[in-house]
Amino acid sequence: MRDTMKIYVTDPCGFCYGVKRAVNIAQMQVKGYNVSIATLGELVHNPRVVDSLKQQGVQCKENLAEFSAGDTVIFRSHGVGPDVYREAEQCGLTVIDATCPHVRKAQKTAEELASEGRFVIIIGEKRHPEVQSIKAWAGTESLVIENEDDLESLPVKDKFGVVSQTTFEAGKFNLLLHLSQEKRPGDYKVCRTICTATAERQAAARKLAGQVDAFFVFGGKNSANTRHLYDLAVTVNPRTYLLEDASEITASMLAGAGKIGITAGASTPQEIIEEAIVAMETMEELLGEQESMKLHIGMIVEGTVVDVTKDEVVVNFGYQSEGSVPFDQWVQGGTKETVAPTVNKGDKVTLKVIASENQDGLVVLSKTRAEADQAWLKLPEQLADKKTVQVKGLRAVKGGLTVSYEGLTGFIPASHLDLRHVDDVKEYEGKDLEVSLLEINPEKKRLVFSRRNVLREERAAKNAAYKEERARREEERKEAMDKAFETFHEGETVEGTIRSIVDFGMFVEIAPFVQGLVHISEISWDRSVKPADLYKVGDKVQVYIKGLDAEKGRISLSIKALQEDPWQTAAKELHVGDVVTGTVVRFLPFGAIVKLNDKNEGMIHISEISEQRIEKPEDVLEAGQEVKVKVLRVDMEHKKIALSITKAKEDAEKAEMSQYLGKKGALSQDLGEKLAEAEKDAK
Repeated sequence: MRDTMKIYVTDPCGFCYGVKRAVNIAQMQVKGYNVSIATLGELVHNPRVVDSLKQQGVQCKENLAEFSAGDTVIFRSHGVGPDVYREAEQCGLTVIDATCPHVRKAQKTAEELASEGRFVIIIGEKRHPEVQSIKAWAGTESLVIENEDDLESLPVKDKFGVVSQTTFEAGKFNLLLHLSQEKRPGDYKVCRTICTATAERQAAARKLAGQVDAFFVFGGKNSANTRHLYDLAVTVNPRTYLLEDASEITASMLAGAGKIGITAGASTPQEIIEEAIVAMETMEELLGEQESMKLHIGMIVEGTVVDVTKDEVVVNFGYQSEGSVPFDQWVQGGTKETVAPTVNKGDKVTLKVIASENQDGLVVLSKTRAEADQAWLKLPEQLADKKTVQVKGLRAVKGGLTVSYEGLTGFIPASHLDLRHVDDVKEYEGKDLEVSLLEINPEKKRLVFSRRNVLREERAAKNAAYKEERARREEERKEAMDKAFETFHEGETVEGTIRSIVDFGMFVEIAPFVQGLVHISEISWDRSVKPADLYKVGDKVQVYIKGLDAEKGRISLSIKALQEDPWQTAAKELHVGDVVTGTVVRFLPFGAIVKLNDKNEGMIHISEISEQRIEKPEDVLEAGQEVKVKVLRVDMEHKKIALSITKAKEDAEKAEMSQYLGKKGALSQDLGEKLAEAEKDAK
């Protein structure tokens, strides 16, 4: 009795927000329009949606030259470049912009990165219209990276900006980004413009594909996001099919599948998904009416190719009915396009019985499974001389990871996946792994690998190579340092390159392998400034050789020594005998400190504060008080300035008296009048 087939649909599935928005815009705009209205290129990548819009009056034109002045043009969800907007305006067209908001964000991001002087890297498919529109906004200083080969065209630049096609696979984006940074190091600003809905759709498809017997991806064959869904799903489930609609479903695709998974691209309407479910349920009823198996499942038979249909390779294997070999059972992941050109009538082939007669009366056979059985027998000899082999992770299971090797399924225990403990085995699904053989048993079809052992050997080899390289570089450094102590002399000024910035200063390379330290105290006269505030690694700087210690192998450098002391520069404006205004900033037991300008402070000794004897400066002065002081001494070497309030007052009194004595008739003035004036002034 055949078990009931169960059908599961991913969530999300079908129209995304951007596609739904574009279709709604087109359908609303066509209503009430008496002028010609058409999209510039297919609005979305789905034939049924495009045909439906044509029936409603929205045509599809490939370029603006096909439009006439006064026509209405709808820019599709993939977006267009700035030149297209300008051309449409010049042609007198009414523009309706249906660009997906996520695509628009990617365009604007690319434009902003270019305006910052960055070379823009666009990770995506070169021929996809969305990617072409993003590149148009990025300008000429940009490049599309679709695969590793494209990295060769990446120019050497100081600054890069990175955006992505909104429907690109996140894993591939991360890989190409990493390879770009390795190929062309520099200042990278990465903007991950992959649509969140796309990432969720891909994750859901990948998860469900690993839980069902057969998985179906529906959508336009020219849709990038649909292809990405198929590419992801087929890595975890070889029985994954990419179809445009239910008309392409065949019974062989459902043969032996108790659980069916369905997903659809972002431009696939809901009706296609519903039609597929109905078609599958109908086929299930037909399959349930088949007779029980006539042959022993697992038998190995020899057959001869008699025909190739749209669904399968038909063979004669000496039985009362012919055999059917579905394309994906001829080669793993096979389709008519890949299999048919390689098969000829009369070809001899070894096959394995995997199911009873299908609805066409043909026994279902498998070439891949027969080859797998033969491969198991040859495997020990094949692996005997191989130290390591490449396998692909299939799916996480209890205790480890199943992997594929030469069409066979093997196993890596979780403890042998990595040098560290692995918390999530699923992260290895779909990855190519280099492993060594742990155990092989062809009779039990048991094949066990270890990635940990390979990593251990790689680590040991890297450690040995690192030690050897470090010893070589140390020898080169020692030779360079010995030569440096003969070549350089204290007091010289040389140019160097900053190699590292640390808390206590900077290391500057003044010759290959020769580095000296600019202590933090020798970087700037302003001690509040940190090295990272002024410099960055790679900067060229002039340095003064302050000291050479050949015995300890140390070179002391200074940047400050090449700069004039700001204190001394400001102090040159102060001369002994000058009377200036300053501000009291703090007190000492024996005097007060007065700020004279931004760089200089001076001290008033307690004996120079008042003519009367005082116990402490605070008795007559306050912090923040402005005072007139006379410069008594400027000590440039020790950076000290001596000041006096009393002498400033004396000078002021002398000046006043001199001025007074200089007035005509001042000595003949009555003494009483003088006292009266003094009293009046005091009030």
